[in-house]
Amino acid sequence: MRLGRKRARALLEGIAGPFALGVLFLLTSASRSEATSPREDVLRALVAEARSENPDYRSYETAIQAAEGQFVQVTMLPKPQVVAFVGPYLSGGGAGQTVLGYQQEFELLQPFYFPGKVSLRKAVARRDVILAQLLLQEFGLSLEVAVRSLAQQVAVTVAGAAAAREIEERTSSVVDFLEKRPKAGILGYLDARILAGSLIGLQQELRWLEESRWTLIAQLNAYLGRPSDTPVPEQLLPWESFPPVSLDRLLAQAQRHNILLQIHRVLIDRARQQRKATQIANYPDLALGPFWMAYQGVNYDAGPGIEILVGLPVGKAEVPGIEGVAWANQRGNLATAKAQEEQAMALFPVVQRNVESLIFARLSAYEATRNQLALQPPSLIASLKEAAALAERQYRIGAIDVHRFLAAQQQYLSAFRTTLAARMDAATAWLDLFFLTGGEFTAKGFPE
Repeated sequence: MRLGRKRARALLEGIAGPFALGVLFLLTSASRSEATSPREDVLRALVAEARSENPDYRSYETAIQAAEGQFVQVTMLPKPQVVAFVGPYLSGGGAGQTVLGYQQEFELLQPFYFPGKVSLRKAVARRDVILAQLLLQEFGLSLEVAVRSLAQQVAVTVAGAAAAREIEERTSSVVDFLEKRPKAGILGYLDARILAGSLIGLQQELRWLEESRWTLIAQLNAYLGRPSDTPVPEQLLPWESFPPVSLDRLLAQAQRHNILLQIHRVLIDRARQQRKATQIANYPDLALGPFWMAYQGVNYDAGPGIEILVGLPVGKAEVPGIEGVAWANQRGNLATAKAQEEQAMALFPVVQRNVESLIFARLSAYEATRNQLALQPPSLIASLKEAAALAERQYRIGAIDVHRFLAAQQQYLSAFRTTLAARMDAATAWLDLFFLTGGEFTAKGFPE
């Protein structure tokens, strides 16, 4: 039994180091800003670190650069082309003579797309850039939700372990008291065994909490781009009270700022522009440029000129660098483009309903948990903690029996854990609403 108490004590010491570091982190953060609470300062610092160090976030940033590169590419004209013809030439004279000469021609052609093609391609490419930006924003919000949630879960785990440790130490103290008391009798012996048996569950719970703590820390450090065992702040508990929230306000914010809805609006617009681009894809492109030609035979004829080359809607374009067009070959592509536009438009109401249903569900969970917390007297946990300490003193003098002592300890621990779990549930629902509204739900800051 003593070995179990030593092991549990070692677990608490493992918690105490990072716990103290978290307190120091909070204190240093408080000196940096007076406009927000130290807890919010630390959470914002963690979110900023995650965005700067997380490799996935960087990959979304580079995706924007890639889309911007494609936008630049579609605005560029095809490379100019140089065409040269040189060969023999039979020239007939007025006296019936035939002279073997040569002919040569040199052309410099600049291809041009049909008017409207480039602007439509630019419109599609511009929306690709917007989509990449929205995906980065969506991932940034999900990253912030994950970091804030994990940081608060770590704090809840540490606080729960501290409360369990308090009960474990108090019970161990009473067991030692009973074992050292002379002539304890059969009742003392039975009480000591009952209390020692209750320690087994507490020690197992402490082990589970310690394992959960390190798992959460490893997950948080993964988002932060740190080694798994790097200490993190451990006092960032969820808020104690939560304000009421309006469903109409949430729906209005989601309608304007929900990232998924914005993405689908851009997809609809992109499909529309792509359909327009497909409609004029058959229109012939052209090339324009100067040429110089010469014929050497009986006479020498030479001269410059301007050449205009226009493709026909049959076969392949003759201008190098120009996409070929064939008679009615865009019929299938146009049908595909129209179908994609209709698909994007049909999906939007479905996505909108899903977002609204998620908001309603998470708001219901938020309000239910908020109401649960509101029913609890503010001083309940403190009074239960005092009652647990009082029960120890009363048991030592024989005023209460062992079962009332254990009931006082268990009620305090159970109420404390339930309250922390409710606060975490409310904070999780709040973060979900924060994500569903595109970050606008907490534009004025998180509740304190």
